[in-house]
Amino acid sequence: MKNTNSSSLDNALEVLGSKWTLQIVRELMNNNKRFNEIQRDCEVCPRTLSTRLDELENIGIVTKKVYSQTPPKVEYSLTSKGKSLSSVIDAIADWSKSN
Repeated sequence: MKNTNSSSLDNALEVLGSKWTLQIVRELMNNNKRFNEIQRDCEVCPRTLSTRLDELENIGIVTKKVYSQTPPKVEYSLTSKGKSLSSVIDAIADWSKSN
């Protein structure tokens, strides 16, 4: 039988454990970005990026804003739930530096 902490960790890993997810969230920490900017900065293939952004949008970490103009403009940003991951990502980066 799993304890509560283990179950919570499993849930977190299900959300954040996919390849590129933390990099995408990190890229959106300071400002909104367009798809091509995220792709360039993370060096991730378009199909994977699209899949990850859709997943993050579905769980409420990322929001997509579509501007009605020609050509179409779409920007991605973090929701408040996504912004709350900042301390988690900083802690992982700090751990990595010290180990």
